[in-house]
Amino acid sequence: MKQGITPQYWKQENSGRYFTKETKIFSPLPILTDTLRAHPIARNDRHLAFPAIHFIEGISREVGQEVMQSFSLPYPSNPEAHIVKITEDGIFVYALSQRGLFYGAISIIQMLQDGYLPYGLAYDEPVCSERGLKVFLPSRKNMDFFKQFVDMLAFFKYNTIMIEIGGAMEYKKHPEINQEWIKYCADMAEYSGKTKEIQDYTFPWYKNAIHMENGDGEFLSQNDVKDLVLYCKERFFEVIPEVPSLGHCDYLMLGHPEIAEIPEDPYPDTYCPSNPASYELLFDVLDEIIEVFEPEVINIGHDEYYSIAMCERCKGKAGADIFAEDIIKIYDYLKQKNVRTMIWGDKLLKNAIVPDAGPFGGAEIIMYTPQFKKDTGKKVGIMKATWQAIQQIPKDVEILHWLWSLDEKLEDEVLEEGFNIRYGNFEGYLFPHWAEHLKKGSKGAIISNWSTLNEVILQRNVIFFGLAYAYEMFWNHDYRDEDYAMIRDKTLSYLFHYHYPDLQNHTRSLETLAHPSWIEIGYATDYFVEYQWFVDGVFPEMETYQIGNILLTYADQTEFTVPIIFGENIGKTSVEWDRYTNTKPLPGEPIYKVDEQLFEVSLSTKPYQKEQQTFFAFPIQNPYPEKELKNVEVQTEADKDCQIFVDQIAYYH
Repeated sequence: MKQGITPQYWKQENSGRYFTKETKIFSPLPILTDTLRAHPIARNDRHLAFPAIHFIEGISREVGQEVMQSFSLPYPSNPEAHIVKITEDGIFVYALSQRGLFYGAISIIQMLQDGYLPYGLAYDEPVCSERGLKVFLPSRKNMDFFKQFVDMLAFFKYNTIMIEIGGAMEYKKHPEINQEWIKYCADMAEYSGKTKEIQDYTFPWYKNAIHMENGDGEFLSQNDVKDLVLYCKERFFEVIPEVPSLGHCDYLMLGHPEIAEIPEDPYPDTYCPSNPASYELLFDVLDEIIEVFEPEVINIGHDEYYSIAMCERCKGKAGADIFAEDIIKIYDYLKQKNVRTMIWGDKLLKNAIVPDAGPFGGAEIIMYTPQFKKDTGKKVGIMKATWQAIQQIPKDVEILHWLWSLDEKLEDEVLEEGFNIRYGNFEGYLFPHWAEHLKKGSKGAIISNWSTLNEVILQRNVIFFGLAYAYEMFWNHDYRDEDYAMIRDKTLSYLFHYHYPDLQNHTRSLETLAHPSWIEIGYATDYFVEYQWFVDGVFPEMETYQIGNILLTYADQTEFTVPIIFGENIGKTSVEWDRYTNTKPLPGEPIYKVDEQLFEVSLSTKPYQKEQQTFFAFPIQNPYPEKELKNVEVQTEADKDCQIFVDQIAYYH
């Protein structure tokens, strides 16, 4: 079992050398050199340095057999597999593809400890072919963070990024989409949760989620998007644009209400599939997205399709026929462009059940208001079934399995029809029997974030923890559900060190220091706000979450304040660490349950246990290291009925 974020197979010797500025890099691609040089380089005597790192595309029989003999493995054949041979003469990276060579560079970085690397042999290969994240486009202010995030994904050897476009990219042929998008998002951002009120409680028909945080309610120029796509592709990511169609199409109808399935809806989200004008607009949008992304596949959405056969043109048509015909129209158009089609697969499922809501997915659904509350409100109609469309659409339409967490067997409805699937909305730490599911034929998994693309939201939505945890599932053939606790702790620790790499270069002390480089507070609180997943349109409000401040005071009376924010840099003392198993799940119930309040503070803090209580180590970089630090004080907001418990304060120099 792997003990750290390292290659799966690693045979080490007792001596080694250092990667220094004296080490030459011989690479067929600039990105390999750039990736290695971005890592901190040891400053050691040149006599202890590796003379060179060599990247070699192809695996010789001799090297392949050494892997076989050393690790009792078959001869390497996976295009993403890579071999790192570390000798006194240098480091040699072998792979069958350039992507494999890139992962070889990542493996070197993973293995390095303060620049040191022991002689030996390392080998790594993925368990599944697709390992991805689904996100919204960033706003202009978050473009730099987007690239940092891509680098983080590369470090964990992900290979797929799915980016929802919607109204968040410039459309040259239809500028009205962008103009109306800005107005719409500003309206939706009036207060946290307004989108949920409109979606769930305002209208006598079901509505899609409102994705107004895509682009942070702005839009990027096509040149900006091209820059982001290039950045991803240089790091060997497949970039899949997600273009919501049929449902989740509010961005299309903001300037074109004439194509709405429900004309009287002031916030329409579904176009009329019987109106040719719907496709004239959609295909114009697809053309521009194809030009910008140059994709191999486009996810056309089709999840959460609720407004079925409600307009005069569509009334009387079968839901499955409407659904299938729409997919086929788009599929045929994309095929002409040499682009494959992907959809979310929830509306192809016959037997999906949601707790407290009953039949879901592609089943016939009795609709009540308020939304999804079975038999607790007013009956407002019947939503037509769509699951029969599974027998009508082309078998090479790729399926993103949306509802895996509700019932392990739901995927069988799709697999038995001969479709390729991968899991969407993936939460690996809750996913049971991973190896068995892969054997069924899944190509991999995609983690989803349905809110603003920034560091705070990704952390609090447990995306960072999820991607680091899933690394163990994606790159470890020995992954077992039983190892959850060990992988959890390793993930918490590694995220912390990834986020604060500079801490490793300093000495930690519990003695008060006058000029520390960092101050680390180990603390917790009895304050409690129920865990909130920040789905689009629901955002953290500081008046709820800020519970205090950390005050640094210096000898010259200078003060520096850091806010203490529940769920961001502090958590509760009574947080649960264990994962619970539901041994007899009812239909629609997941097997595993965790306390996600432990994970939402990972990255910015390192949770730890002491005397059956949980504390959170939170480092603060000293803003004035030249000044003499006199006092560190933890203050509680006067209007918050809570306590903040300080376990210890550590200093780094």
